[in-house]
Amino acid sequence: MSTDKHLTGPSWDNSSEYPTLHSPELYADLSHAEELTASLAALGKKLSPLVAKANQLSGVEREQGVCWAQEATILGEKASILLRNVATYLSCELSVDGKNAAAKTLAGKAEALEAQLGQAYNALEQLLKLADDQFIEAYLKPEAIAPHRFHVMHERQLQDQALSLAEEDLIIGLNVNGPKAWGNLYDNLSGSIEVSLDLPTGHRQVGLAEAASLSQDSDDRVREAAFRGTERAWEAHEESAAAILNALGGWRLDLYKRRSHTKPVHFLDAPLHTSRITKASLEAMMGAVQEAVPLGQRVLSLQAKLLGKQRLAPWDLFAPCPPKGACAWRAPSYDEAISLISEAFASIHPDMGEFVQMMAKNRWIEGTVGPTKRPGAYCTQFAKSRTPRVYMTYTGGMRELKTLAHELGHAFHNWVMRDMPVATTNYPMTLAETASIFGETVVNQALINHAKAAGDLLNFTWAQAREVESLLLNIPARFAFEQAFYERRAATILQPADLKKLMKDSWAAWYGDGLSEGSPMFWASKLHFSISELSFYNFPYTFGYLFSLGVYAQRQQLGTGFYPAYVSLLRDSGSMSAEAVALKHLGADLTKADFWRQSLKIAAESVRQFEAAAAAAL
Repeated sequence: MSTDKHLTGPSWDNSSEYPTLHSPELYADLSHAEELTASLAALGKKLSPLVAKANQLSGVEREQGVCWAQEATILGEKASILLRNVATYLSCELSVDGKNAAAKTLAGKAEALEAQLGQAYNALEQLLKLADDQFIEAYLKPEAIAPHRFHVMHERQLQDQALSLAEEDLIIGLNVNGPKAWGNLYDNLSGSIEVSLDLPTGHRQVGLAEAASLSQDSDDRVREAAFRGTERAWEAHEESAAAILNALGGWRLDLYKRRSHTKPVHFLDAPLHTSRITKASLEAMMGAVQEAVPLGQRVLSLQAKLLGKQRLAPWDLFAPCPPKGACAWRAPSYDEAISLISEAFASIHPDMGEFVQMMAKNRWIEGTVGPTKRPGAYCTQFAKSRTPRVYMTYTGGMRELKTLAHELGHAFHNWVMRDMPVATTNYPMTLAETASIFGETVVNQALINHAKAAGDLLNFTWAQAREVESLLLNIPARFAFEQAFYERRAATILQPADLKKLMKDSWAAWYGDGLSEGSPMFWASKLHFSISELSFYNFPYTFGYLFSLGVYAQRQQLGTGFYPAYVSLLRDSGSMSAEAVALKHLGADLTKADFWRQSLKIAAESVRQFEAAAAAAL
């Protein structure tokens, strides 16, 4: 591929939602959401007296309660769509410019309204959680309400954790200036921190997002400078970062303690419920992954050898494959990356390839470089138009090509659900990562299949093997850290030194001696630990990786029937548990280690391909 084109991606265009940050349309949606919330609150007051006697309603109360509950559901959904649309737009603005004061002010207003909506909706949620089956069946009978069945039944599993209506209202209200505020502080920090880099070409000050992009530079000195600069930048803010983590952890543990009035609530119960898997499935997966540690460490060992090192350094974890033998492939420009991903997706079905081209044509992908851009990548969706958006920083390189494929996999998942009732489209992270990692796998395989030289094959299998390392070592290390953090946080506040030690220990447990050193500030630099909405934003990635391999394995078996089966699986993801989806579409029992071991065999084949390519190129 040519290297004369500018590599950086374009800025996204969200004007189809709101022309500008100050557009009347945005304020109109906020105002309408506020009106709907007030109407919902009025209905909530009617429903509130029914909550305390949810299982002992008279015939008249039951009939009236069902009608109010149905009306409240429709009002709440309308308000939520408007509010989420505004919140998504503001989040997009702040992702690109973390210092945008006007967007921050509006985001604060939207968050306050979100809390009001949650409080207004709370009486309905508690009634649906606690009411008897007769009430629930009457409530779900109308066609407009029936799509809510799975969500209602899933939440009814938490009956034993319910608090009084007043307490639940208080929790929702305090969330704005509690965990949400701490999460916002982290976002503000990550969008404003400057990284001081001592590069071979001289000294530079860059944002965290740009520093992250340098972690895949071919020059070891640049990678190390980016790593050490990022570590130093976060160390300068380690007290704030530790305060954020302690506050979020402490809030959750206090809440779990309050909810343990009937039976103990463990800190893993909430993420398991949100992920729609059981503890048995998580344990089966992690047990199989623990068995596969040597597989991930084989990747580390061979990559170190190819880089001419005894052991990899942490700044080598995103290093590009060093040129070995003849190479025809070069880092693709953004346009070339879009073409490459589109062709790979089209190998599954033309609709998937056309989808990628549409995303690019509509400028629904953000790929610029900016000093105040927040680090990371994500896919989001506008609730009104049901159209997806992808956010990242694109500067070329294998890592960013894979990230783009990953996020477009998420976007395609949203796209194939756009005609479904909103209530059936809220899928868990475990299944969300299936679509994204499937997208990466498809691109990986397309690169390998079309490799033109031994050096190219090594490059592509290097990237594929890197996923094995990341998802079988790095993600489990994050999981181990977070488990240890919550166990310690239950008894005390952890200082930065404590957090550094926990991170060092978790990396050592999974990486062994495969790395020359750890990343002591990873607990601060990794956004996933400081997301206010949920904890344990880690194991679903490994779940999605292994589950997607199981899905991908069906491609040859099903032939032309694979694409409709794949779309059907994605469309079911919002109205079934992950275990039910696996049973229906794969005939698999996720609580048994055998399923996970079968997927790990596919991962092992990726490592063998890498080893064979290395032997041929050396």
